[in-house]
Amino acid sequence: MDDADRAGIEQERLEKAFLTKRTTPPSRPSATQCIECDVDIPQKRRQLLPGVQMCVECQTLSENKR
Repeated sequence: MDDADRAGIEQERLEKAFLTKRTTPPSRPSATQCIECDVDIPQKRRQLLPGVQMCVECQTLSENKR
């Protein structure tokens, strides 16, 4: 198995996780303020992503750490 195979497998795993998360109802209501930096989360983001807990910047940082 080479790097391209591993990358393909990882991409499939991430897509499956994304789809599962999008179809699973949130277990809690959206936060009005980011749980990391306390910045207001825009209403549009809260409507589009029910259960969201972080602002875009913090969410991006969190996902990049994984």
